[in-house]
Amino acid sequence: MRKLYLEGTKTMIMEDNKEVQLDYYLVEDYKDRGRDISLYGIKIVKHLEDCLETEYTDPISYSKDIVKEMVHKLWDNGVTLVSMLEIVDDLVSDYI
Repeated sequence: MRKLYLEGTKTMIMEDNKEVQLDYYLVEDYKDRGRDISLYGIKIVKHLEDCLETEYTDPISYSKDIVKEMVHKLWDNGVTLVSMLEIVDDLVSDYI
């Protein structure tokens, strides 16, 4: 089972003056190994005119707070789908 928590939205104007909206989500996954275990990841949804694009990570951590902090860093810096996975990889390395 998967739950999505919208943590923030950012609207930006592209070079061609089109408006793009990015939604930043904390993703909660449940793994059943005799009991429910929560794992957390990140998802970004891009809204551009009539198109939706998404990018998401596999579960990153058991810590909701750590992943939520990562989501907020992505949101604050306007990270897009193109660079999300690379930046998340760098953020995960910072926590190890």
